[in-house]
Formats: sequence, C-alpha cells, structure tokens
Amino acid sequence: KGMDSASIGLALFYLISIGKFSVWAIRQTLKLDIFLQNAQKIQEYTNLPIESNSEENVEKVSEHWPTSGEIVMKNVSFYYENNTHPTLKNISINIKSGEKIGIVGKTGCGKTTLINLLFRTREIEDRKDSFIKIDGVDIRKISLEQLRTKISIIPQAPILFSGTIRLNLDPYNLYNEKQLWEALEKVGMAQIIRELPEKLDAKINNCEFSTGQKQLLCLARVILRNSKILVLDEATANIDMETEKVLQEKIMQFFKDCTVISISHRLITIADFDKVLYLQDGEVAEFAEPYKLLVEKVGDEHITKKEGKFASMVKETEEMIAQSIFMKAYDKYYGKSLSR
Repeated sequence: KGMDSASIGLALFYLISIGKFSVWAIRQTLKLDIFLQNAQKIQEYTNLPIESNSEENVEKVSEHWPTSGEIVMKNVSFYYENNTHPTLKNISINIKSGEKIGIVGKTGCGKTTLINLLFRTREIEDRKDSFIKIDGVDIRKISLEQLRTKISIIPQAPILFSGTIRLNLDPYNLYNEKQLWEALEKVGMAQIIRELPEKLDAKINNCEFSTGQKQLLCLARVILRNSKILVLDEATANIDMETEKVLQEKIMQFFKDCTVISISHRLITIADFDKVLYLQDGEVAEFAEPYKLLVEKVGDEHITKKEGKFASMVKETEEMIAQSIFMKAYDKYYGKSLSR
C-alpha cells in the first residue's frame, strides 16, 4: 500500500541480486573453510613428533634379510593415546613363509592398526612377552630404515609423487632402464608409457592415468623392490573389477613365493588365500583356511558353518558371490575344482 510499481520492481531486482550474492558468499565461505582445514593439517603435520631412527643400540641385519618372510606375533597389544580400551588385545599368530593371509573384520576391529604395527608407525605395548618377529628378528631391535625398506605395501589410494614416471618407479635410482621397462611390462603398462612423448621421463601430473593404472604403477614399483613381504591395504577398493582381476593375477604370479598380507573389502579376492584372519574388537576371532571357516566338517560341499564369523560375513553377500567364494575356497583347500 502506498508503493508504486517502479518501487516494487526495484525491490524485486535487489532481492534477486541478494540471492545471487548469497550463493557467491556461501561458496566463498566454504572455500575459505577448506583452505583453512588444509592449513590446519599442515600445522598438525609440522608438529608431529619425529620418529626415533637412531642407529645406536640397534641390531644390524643382513642385507638379504628377510630371506623367507616368516612373521610371528605374540601377545601384541596396542592402545591409542587417551584411550583406555585397547585397539588390539594379545594378538598371537604365526604366518609362515610364503603364506597368503587375508585380514577381515568389521570397521574399527583393528585391521589397519595391525599393519601400522608391522611398519612401526605405531609401537606395540612394551612388554617382555610381547613381540613381532620377522625371520626371528624382533622388529623393535632394528632401525626403522632397515625395517621399512624390506617390506613393500600397496595402499588403498595409489601414491604417486610429483615428478617423472622414472622417479616414481625408482626414487633412489637403484635400477637400470631395462629393469624399469621389464617391471612395466609385467604389469601391462609398458605400451602405455611407450606411447607418451617423453616415455619414462614424462611428468606424472601431465599423464591422464586412471586410478587402476596408477595402482599398476605402484605394483611395478613393488615388483622392482622384490621384497619377501608384501602388504595390501585394501589395494583394490578404488578400482574397477577388471583392473582388480589383473592386479590380483599379477600379485599371485610375481609374489607366489612371498608372504602376502591383504586387507580386502571384497571377500572373493581372499577366498583362495592360505588363511583368513578375522579380527573382532581387537582380538583374533578366527584364523584358519577359508574353506575350514565355511564348513562344519571337512568334506562338506557347501557352506554349512552356522556360527562362524567369516561364514556369516560371506552369507551376507549375494548368493552367487557367496557361492563363488566357497568354490574358490574349496578349490584352494583340495587343489581341485568342485564340480557342480
């Protein structure tokens, strides 16, 4: 009342403008929040305590250690800071040389923590009867450099550094060009790299590699190192089924004599492993051959386990996938195909 049409039109124009500027202001606020989070993370990383890697009072291991890849864990426990509840409680397992071990369990059960302890990014509870030994050597008694250079890992997200493909495959310049091409050939990436104008000297940031191809490059780097122990931390979680199949085949082909420890989100990938370790609330709930964890008695030709942890996890998947998991586990245990 008392407003002419011109004033109403002007008011509507300003209302529309305010709406546009509000969207812009919200977008800029979110960007600022993201940038400040990055700055906060950088600050936290710069204030992290430096790992002690003194060469004093440490045992020297052979240049060729480990030669077999046997891992023994006894009474391994771990507490995070300010947490009275242990993440891992008295883990005692024996992983024989060349065994393929799949680690499964619900979120928060301690799978990743167990891997961290193996690399000593976290230290186990200091007790006389507690240790992790690789080929009989207590890993607490050797330097971090000695330990970490002898174990290879393929993480969930492929880690590639700024620089050339050559630098990513061989950061310490230990291998010749022939060895680099052989490793790329083994993972099926050689032809793709050869088609690049700069080949091995091409910048990673300029290459449009898929996540699966990046993971294959990480595998090539691991093949070059030729470690006796390989850790897979959900290495196939972010890649498609086809690339996952290739990756698993390559691992079984080139690391058949190595000890492999795999955390897997797809049970089918560990169904033909030597053993499955099921963690529950930081404790070993089950540790045996996949087939034995799926049946009440040896000889059963379908899943018969009723109360088993691993069996329950398998039965929660689709029926066809559960059947495929059982058949792979059966074939592995008996060394022959289960006819249907």
